[in-house]
Amino acid sequence: MSEGTQAGRTPPLASSPVRGARVRGLLHGLAVGEVLGAGAAPTGVLTHGVATQLACFTAAASIRSCLRHAVTGSADGRADLLEAYRQWARVWSAGREPSVAWLDEVPLLAHATGAAADTVRGLATGGGGTRREPVTTADGWHALARALPLAAQVGRDAAGAVEVAVDSAALTHGPRAFAPTALAVLVAGAALRTGDPVQAVADGITAAILLGVDFAAVSVADDAVRAAREAPGSPVVLRSGAPDGSAAAALWGATYCLLSHPGRTTAALALAATAPDPVAVSCVTGALLGAAHGDGALPQPVLTRIDLAYVVDRLARDLARVNRVNPDGSREASSDPAWRARYGIS
Repeated sequence: MSEGTQAGRTPPLASSPVRGARVRGLLHGLAVGEVLGAGAAPTGVLTHGVATQLACFTAAASIRSCLRHAVTGSADGRADLLEAYRQWARVWSAGREPSVAWLDEVPLLAHATGAAADTVRGLATGGGGTRREPVTTADGWHALARALPLAAQVGRDAAGAVEVAVDSAALTHGPRAFAPTALAVLVAGAALRTGDPVQAVADGITAAILLGVDFAAVSVADDAVRAAREAPGSPVVLRSGAPDGSAAAALWGATYCLLSHPGRTTAALALAATAPDPVAVSCVTGALLGAAHGDGALPQPVLTRIDLAYVVDRLARDLARVNRVNPDGSREASSDPAWRARYGIS
């Protein structure tokens, strides 16, 4: 994966538009998995997690890049991501940056809902890191989880999606997080396209090999596939394969849980919750399950109680829209004429 001109790449118009229900499943599944991994209360409103916050800002940045490209003919995906994460990081600062888009005005995003020390530390450097000049050595799972909304771009340009995913991770994390993030985005993108978890993992691995993703991440996913085939649904196996909160462990654990129960969302999420870092594995597992099966397959008693559900849904709908042919067509424009303005694009 070379740097240079690829770093700010924005893919062309969609040739394989994603299905809205699956994009909603991707984002809602991430949020559902994160709260379940943290131990969701059986009743009452559920507070979203910090990875969900970060993923929301990734989705908004992706939409903004695509809209800017449509309006001006060019865009810098990395710059839009850095701007978005800086907006998110305002919750730790005394001041507040000017609002760029509607997401910056959401009250629920005006305070932290968990720790993201690696991300905060990386952003504190100013311009963020690059794949050639990382600013930290962190390998935590937040880099992977927050990049998953970029999977909606895979159907348009898989190579471009990988480049932007690695740029996203490199802003705040070190090289060990890059390839797992890229591979997870490819698997999620394949899930959006196929609706088949087993096929999605196979296609994601194949795409990673063809696109030159570091083979260490491919080996991680391959090992999880083998484990799921030989000993599916085992908490003992899961604990061995995903022993910590690294991006690589989250990739291994989510792949194992997904393939252990490809058609049983509740069972897969229950298994994910037994991991040593249950929030990491559950969050990524939920996103992959939702991407494959759509938001309707997720546990509705949990999804509907998450405090940020409306925001996630609005972002997912806009993310699906911008990743299909002619998102500003007359039919869409008449139903929502101000949608570009929501992302600071006129």
